[in-house]
Amino acid sequence: MICIKDLILKLQARVRYYGYLYYSLNTSRISDSRYDFLVEKLRFLEKKYHNLLLNKDSPTLTIGAPVIIGLKKCQHITPMLSLNHVFDIHNYLKFDKKIKDFLKDKYISFCCELKIDGLALNLIYKKGILLKAITRGDGMIGEDVTNTVRMISSIPRQLQGINIPNKLEVRGEIFMLKSEFIRFNNEASRSHAKVFSNTRNAAAGLLRQKTIKNHIVKNLMFCCHGYGYYPRYTNSCNHYGRLKQLHCWGLPISGYNSILESHLDILDFYKKIKNIRNFLNFDIDGIVIKVNSIVLQHKLGFMSRAPRWAIAFKFFDQEKTSKVLKVIYQVGRTGVITPIAKIDPICISGVIIKSVSLYNFREIEKLDICIGDFVKIKRSGDVIPKIINVIKGYRSKTIKKIIVPTFCPVCKSVLKIDCRYSKIRCVQGLKCKEQLKKSLYYFCSKNGLNIYGLGFKIISKLVDNNFIKKFSDVFNLDSNLLVRLSDVGKKLANKIINSINQSKEITLSKFLCALGIKEIGSIKSDIIAKHFLSINNLINSTFQDFCSLKGIGFKAAHNLFNFINEESNKNSIIGLSKTLNISLYNTHYNITKADSNPFFQKNVVISGSLSSFSRIEVINLIKKMGGRVMSNVSIATNYIIVGVNPGQKFYKSKELNIKILLEHCFLDIVKTFYIDKKF
Repeated sequence: MICIKDLILKLQARVRYYGYLYYSLNTSRISDSRYDFLVEKLRFLEKKYHNLLLNKDSPTLTIGAPVIIGLKKCQHITPMLSLNHVFDIHNYLKFDKKIKDFLKDKYISFCCELKIDGLALNLIYKKGILLKAITRGDGMIGEDVTNTVRMISSIPRQLQGINIPNKLEVRGEIFMLKSEFIRFNNEASRSHAKVFSNTRNAAAGLLRQKTIKNHIVKNLMFCCHGYGYYPRYTNSCNHYGRLKQLHCWGLPISGYNSILESHLDILDFYKKIKNIRNFLNFDIDGIVIKVNSIVLQHKLGFMSRAPRWAIAFKFFDQEKTSKVLKVIYQVGRTGVITPIAKIDPICISGVIIKSVSLYNFREIEKLDICIGDFVKIKRSGDVIPKIINVIKGYRSKTIKKIIVPTFCPVCKSVLKIDCRYSKIRCVQGLKCKEQLKKSLYYFCSKNGLNIYGLGFKIISKLVDNNFIKKFSDVFNLDSNLLVRLSDVGKKLANKIINSINQSKEITLSKFLCALGIKEIGSIKSDIIAKHFLSINNLINSTFQDFCSLKGIGFKAAHNLFNFINEESNKNSIIGLSKTLNISLYNTHYNITKADSNPFFQKNVVISGSLSSFSRIEVINLIKKMGGRVMSNVSIATNYIIVGVNPGQKFYKSKELNIKILLEHCFLDIVKTFYIDKKF
């Protein structure tokens, strides 16, 4: 049972992470279908073992992802839900049967729409004037992008026509036309600016600008597909009728919307849209099917994160054929060698693909792939290119077998190969320049010291020119040395040096995370830091000390012990500890009061919303005061912080006699221990 519980918790964390990348950072590491598979697997396990683990923060019960820190937050009038997805006819027919079984003999029609691949947006109109534009966020609170949206020509600042309601919430999709996307990337490439991989990422990136820097914002497109708050006194009693009314008020809607009754007609609509997909000037990834009647929608109701009366019927991934020209080998941060196939360039969903990862040599063996083979390639979820299979009928006599390398392609050292060929590794560590570059990049990134301007390109030049040979060399850089590099001017050099100087004040937890030890991320770094309290205690600890830590598994303990006891790493850590001011807490935190702090090494649960802080701010404040934020209430919980509209956690805490802190009590503690915060 403990293994199942760990599996569920790890799967929740994984799904939450991929959701955060997609909804908040506009990037994807896995395909839509893979993400949906993980969600369904998690939902199945949670349902099967519901008595073992009840977690109301599970991604199966939440929508989207938290808003990005730095953007102003705003609340939706009504919750902005997501949609459940299906990828095949069988699962669509299950949805159709459920609807018809529930509504029995009632007449049902469906509104079928395009599922545009863009960024969900909520528009709030007061007396016909655009008041707010908010991204989906977590479904309750999103990012305020009103200033950017007011520049978009396809979104009316003021509604036109008659019977305009006093308050209206309009839902739709912000997207970029394919033609505009090509023009935008060409301009960006010429000016050495950021080039986006697809239209959705481009639209999301432009929309979330804090200051409007790009004139192309005005050419972003908006398509209305629904509503949140909609006054009941209007004549429209069906979804399609309301969309037409919104169109009369000046909001753009799709010209492909259709009212259909039978599942056969809907499947024909799906096939028709799939066939014309590549000829449209915008990206779509499926169709959306909604019960048309508003009365029947209300009768069917909602689940925690999606309506029961609607579903997204998504397309399968597109496939194309190309030829494998050669295979190169990439060295990762931890020394793992990854084979990369260079292929004849092909275009899938508007993106040119020249390289495809082969993952490892077991995958090469499984695919039976050779240099010169013709292969089928798809972009999983229209994002990550992947080789599906080799077309053996096209195989010629000129093919060459892919040879497992013996030496590192960068430092030429002998590679370590495991018995199953699943992983091949360069064991030279930071002596290998490629590993040094990638480790330094991680060390200077937001996960590490957060040094402004030291991206991979500049770090590569510094390493290639032997200006940096180890981590501590970063702190010996000066602006005169940096300007000797191409693409680095005096202004940028000064900013980098200022950021390096600021980064010298760092917590032990952040320092451990910055080292990039395998399987030691921010959470485990936090656990280790709170236990050992100092670098000296850490480097003099035994393997058993690491294994005894709650939350640190055997593998993580093994990796940590090996890293610290490797001579060059130990010397590097000691050297850095002399250069940096490493403390248990941030410098703006009152360390002298840590022992008397009520949250120090205590388990804290949060229930309800607080007016003075966002949820992420509360979590960070508790962590900075030495506390641990837990998801659920248990006998191990020391405090529960209660805000407005608390849930079941609050009632359970009363049963267990856990100390309750109201918002004003929490505020008093923060004022006492968190000096630099102004209230």
